Amino acid sequence: MDIVTDLSTKIAEATVPDEIDLAPLIAEAFIRGGKEKESLFGRQESTELGAFGLFEGILLFPWILKGIAVASPFILKILSVDDENLSIINNLLSICDKLKIKEINSKLPERYSSVLTTVFNTFSTELKASGLPDEQCEKVISNVVITLLKDPSVSVIFVEKVAGSK
Repeated sequence: MDIVTDLSTKIAEATVPDEIDLAPLIAEAFIRGGKEKESLFGRQESTELGAFGLFEGILLFPWILKGIAVASPFILKILSVDDENLSIINNLLSICDKLKIKEINSKLPERYSSVLTTVFNTFSTELKASGLPDEQCEKVISNVVITLLKDPSVSVIFVEKVAGSK
């Protein structure tokens, strides 16, 4: 399995399980760019409302990829932190998600909290454009970052490919 297929499947599994089968194809089309990428953001004719999946006639995974692309400079900074702080960020995101704590920046050193806050703010803007409610946006972003933190060296390649889409 290549990096795009593997990570897009893992991200979809953590965020939009209804779209797991489509995620690798969506990611490839997103990365290729052009009309294929544009078509990912159109309304689908016969979709059903899912947990975070097919939402009001749209696929959510393209919006997740767009969020990753837009927030990529900041995501790459998070992925490049040293192992000790990487595990602190990962654990903190998991705890905050489980406890529904919104203020994560008071628990991290300033140099990481500001980058993480920027990731959430930038990424959230893209997800909100899809119509996803704020509370679900935060959960999706947390799950994307947690998934990317599981293998930072591979995630860097994935994020760079998504960010470099045309």
